[in-house]
Amino acid sequence: MVKSKQTCKKSTGGTAPRVTLKLPVPTAVPAAQEVAVCEPLQHNEYCIVCRDGSVGEERLFLCSLCPRAMCSHCMVIPSAGARMIEADDVTFICISCHIGRERHGRVSYTPYCGFYRRDKAVFSPFLPICATLEVSLKSELSSAPLLMIHLILVDHDTASGCFDLACDFLRPYFPTGGFEVCTIAFDIGNALKVESYQSKASAIVQALKSSWMRIVIAITNHTDNDRGDPFVGYEGKKKVYVSAHIHSVLDILLSPWHRLIDGAEESYLWLFSCGALINNPTSFACLQQAVINHHMTATIAFNAVRFQPSFATHLLLAFAELVLIERLSIQLVFPDMVGQSYKLGRHTDVFLLMPVAPNSLTVTKYSWTDSQLRPWGQYLPVQCPDCGWANAWEAVSKCKQYSFECKNPSCRKEYLFSQPANSRILMPGKRPGACWIAITLEPTPGIPDEDEMHDDLLDFS
Repeated sequence: MVKSKQTCKKSTGGTAPRVTLKLPVPTAVPAAQEVAVCEPLQHNEYCIVCRDGSVGEERLFLCSLCPRAMCSHCMVIPSAGARMIEADDVTFICISCHIGRERHGRVSYTPYCGFYRRDKAVFSPFLPICATLEVSLKSELSSAPLLMIHLILVDHDTASGCFDLACDFLRPYFPTGGFEVCTIAFDIGNALKVESYQSKASAIVQALKSSWMRIVIAITNHTDNDRGDPFVGYEGKKKVYVSAHIHSVLDILLSPWHRLIDGAEESYLWLFSCGALINNPTSFACLQQAVINHHMTATIAFNAVRFQPSFATHLLLAFAELVLIERLSIQLVFPDMVGQSYKLGRHTDVFLLMPVAPNSLTVTKYSWTDSQLRPWGQYLPVQCPDCGWANAWEAVSKCKQYSFECKNPSCRKEYLFSQPANSRILMPGKRPGACWIAITLEPTPGIPDEDEMHDDLLDFS
């Protein structure tokens, strides 16, 4: 007898009947709560050079042109000038601003002096820097207020903790506060449960008294394997999941948080659910329309048929470091983010959706390509579908087209892969012959009429 066992699921797919959900009409409008405006120049808590704090006799000097800071440990300040730099009319310019102004032609190339009094250098001939700049010139080490919200389907049984891990990574960067994590298990399977969720989320929003410059929302749930509808919980007492259209689900889940989202400088939505949400053309169109409607800075989604959120850990940690801490544009650094996640690329493509105008958005698909495993981002079957041989493929040509032929002399099944249209090759990967490619897709936002809903699968090849 063959031995077998069961373990906790890591994927986020399944099947569930569809229900229709609507936002409840509020019976009473709560008093408006003013959202505090954050100080426009909130300085970093760590030195931009050594990326460390300052204790004891060391001090952090705050740049007068940007939010960065530099510590006294990374500069050789002459002992004779220690008191001089404490004068009220002395300003400090960090090394990143100094180099940036020179590169952009705002000032001529001059020695770095750091401290200035009425535009004249305090120290001559220059201020020595005794360390190497380890981050981009555009980077910060930001401790600007950050709210992390994790919305998890009730009784969700997948074994994954990438969002919690990202929160643990971020927490030390906020030594004086300004970092909060909210986790809610949602069950919105009927109208009463929708009202209950909205009430609970609204109470949390009321309790969050400070404003938030950045908000990250992750939604972890299952999706229907055919329609791409996200699971929403249980319709009645019987524990059988039901699902609903993606735009309705996002309207209900996000609406209580919009008071905070609308006041934030940046807001991000991560959808940890299986790929039917993307692969079904109707649900993908509805998702795109919802992205436009909710004005999120960026939305990240995946198309693996049985997506496992734990595989996105490296991508999420790269996002935390590059976008949330270093404050770099997600559109600019997304190639670097996926570049740290080649094993994720063997599992799924990654989709970045970003609104660019009131009624439009950009949709970019990132695919990992390997000349042997995923030629031009496509999957080569592990088994020949005609003869059943396993590991049967041999490459017969390699240029901008990859051709593979079955090794079975009586079969010779062939596959041909070409570079996708509107794609560009990103940086080389960790494996020889591997890299990520970015494919610009034509946006198709819209919410079809109910009689137009269908189950056809979208082909991105």
